[in-house]
Amino acid sequence: MGTAPAVVATAAAPRIHKIEVSDFRAFPATCPGKFDLGETGKNLLIFGENGSGKSSLYRALRGLFSTSPESIIDSRNVFTQVPQPSVRVCLTGNVPDLTWDAAGHPTALVRDTARRSAFLTYTRLREMNTGITPNLAPNLFRVAVEHLLADFEATVTGGVRKTIAELWTAVGVAVKERKITAGGPRVLKGYNAKVQAACDLLDEGMNQAITALEEQAKPLLTRLLDTIVTDGTELIGLTYFGPQFDGTDRENPPEGKLTATVRFRTHQPVAPQNFLNEARQSALGIAIYLAGRLACVPSTAPELKLLVLDDLLISLDASHRYPILAAITELFVGWQIILLTHDRDWFEAAREKLEPTDAWKAVAIYEAKDGDDLLVPLIRPMTNDPVKDMLDQAEAFLAEHHPAAAANYARSACELTLKRYCIRHAVEFPYFEDAKRPDLNTLLDRAKRHAVATPDRHASLVGLERHRRYVLNPLSHDPLTPVPEAEVRDAIVAVRLAVTACVREPRPRAAP
Repeated sequence: MGTAPAVVATAAAPRIHKIEVSDFRAFPATCPGKFDLGETGKNLLIFGENGSGKSSLYRALRGLFSTSPESIIDSRNVFTQVPQPSVRVCLTGNVPDLTWDAAGHPTALVRDTARRSAFLTYTRLREMNTGITPNLAPNLFRVAVEHLLADFEATVTGGVRKTIAELWTAVGVAVKERKITAGGPRVLKGYNAKVQAACDLLDEGMNQAITALEEQAKPLLTRLLDTIVTDGTELIGLTYFGPQFDGTDRENPPEGKLTATVRFRTHQPVAPQNFLNEARQSALGIAIYLAGRLACVPSTAPELKLLVLDDLLISLDASHRYPILAAITELFVGWQIILLTHDRDWFEAAREKLEPTDAWKAVAIYEAKDGDDLLVPLIRPMTNDPVKDMLDQAEAFLAEHHPAAAANYARSACELTLKRYCIRHAVEFPYFEDAKRPDLNTLLDRAKRHAVATPDRHASLVGLERHRRYVLNPLSHDPLTPVPEAEVRDAIVAVRLAVTACVREPRPRAAP
């Protein structure tokens, strides 16, 4: 009888389980930002109001996981008297902590992680979709060789394995190469041919990388857009022309050209950014970027792989955000994902989709004032129950005498409770035509009609009726219009009663 092959255990990739940011932009040393992602290193979903510190966290992580970081002193909190900026990350698996402070940057320790990881903001996404003029397609060559495909490992002439970044660096080195003579530096014999040879090797690598990129990007774009009906936008392919060196510029490496060819139904625009609407442009840019990461980094790589996205989906409506969220979570298995947004409605909707997996940690950051009237970030970890968190936050705002904000959170909790109830019991409900939000008043009417056979549940829903003015009306939360605190307090109690009644199993009427 044969011997069964030995099973080789593969060590789990390290993950971030704690992040600490102190004296860095919005986080003063007196109120550092501390994010606990659990012992297993969960993915992180963050909501942050404008000015709360969300972007500061993004920049802290971007600077830590960088091979060419800027001076951390330049990012210190301006209200700190003695500069002491610090960004610290703790990893699972007994891996040493990573610390970036005034004493230095762990460049050597994070080099491989920085190469594998991806940081993308909406601003960078817009740059990918912008050409030199409205009538020229964006040239993605520079972003491809320096970011998008930089880590793709290709096999070039001679069987040598090189990354695109290494091949692009070699072109720059060849252009700068000089021989020092008594009369000064001069180019070597065969200089033009050597530079072009380096360009040719880059071409070999780029052609392999682009093939891999297209294989990922074409179906991904279709998936992102064909959510309700077939969209008709198709990525035909990427057109590439390698750099040609003629010797006229001996200081800068010659650049090639890389453009995306797109077809919308039967039309093939010369400049996609001048024809496609913003949602389709964003989907195209996201598809190409994510495909680049998937082409460059093996999903089985047993090291930390980070995907950090800051407000990437703000130009998309909900119908297009959900498939992108689903694609990210499904395609980037094995990566640690950090999503940041300033859109609270989207945060709650995404949380509703992600929380059941128990692989995510949700956190909200608010701007508050300390005892010295200094603006500081207030970090609130979320529980697994969004409705409870909303109502707790509503009570917190009420305690701080912000009734309008409290009413807003109570309304969101009420909306989510009723929506869950209707979905659970297959009760149809409408949405506003101009937004992907339920029409809350009609939602309540439909829920009451369904619950009429369950007296206690029906009574709790009827109890919401008298709070239509301040809770169910989104137009009532104008900060310039005083909202009675007592009425908001009563409304929060009414919503809590409705929550309790809607989640428990119904108690039917007694038989006559």
